[in-house]
Amino acid sequence: MFGFNKKKDTTTRSLTKPVELKVGDIVVLNERQSLPKILRSQELEVTGIGTHQYSDGIEKEVTFRSIDNKTYYMSIDDNDGDPLLCFSIKIERADVEALFDLEQFAGLFDDSSYTQLDVQFIPDWIKDWIGGNQYQQTCSDGEGYYFKDDLIAKGITPSSAEDDSSEAFRFQECESNDDYGLLVEVWSSGETDVFLSVSTPLDVVAEMWPHGKN
Repeated sequence: MFGFNKKKDTTTRSLTKPVELKVGDIVVLNERQSLPKILRSQELEVTGIGTHQYSDGIEKEVTFRSIDNKTYYMSIDDNDGDPLLCFSIKIERADVEALFDLEQFAGLFDDSSYTQLDVQFIPDWIKDWIGGNQYQQTCSDGEGYYFKDDLIAKGITPSSAEDDSSEAFRFQECESNDDYGLLVEVWSSGETDVFLSVSTPLDVVAEMWPHGKN
């Protein structure tokens, strides 16, 4: 339990759904088959909140720290009124090179066609984040903006342009067996981030409680 002897704060704020999470809050996950094994029954502390803006709306992104000091991300997808939680991890270039043929991977950036990636080798530490033997590209050269703030909680509608409060990025998305995903984000600085993701229903959350400044 993080070793901090934290107590639930029931006097100032209660949490009923993940979109209400703030920095310092605690989330405990259930023992669900839909979760990667590393996340089952995990207790996670919220260390960051951000917002992604896409052409079809905005999504809240939560950054978690686990008891063993690992970083996980969670976005909240409205999914046409049937919300899903999308947990993800960032992987390094060496992991990408192990997972995929780099010529195939480069095809993600060819906007003339959608690429299929064949999984060639799975490093042990990410095997529960891989959904099958292939990933099919579902989005090519999408555009988005990232804000280091919780715009949803503040009720702010961002403008569709990069400014001092945001950073623009382009992205490629792939899916494998419906619930597993691959996301590649290329930032305006030229930096590239690659994520593996798993989408789950809301019931993977066993408990949430606030602990932080309200």
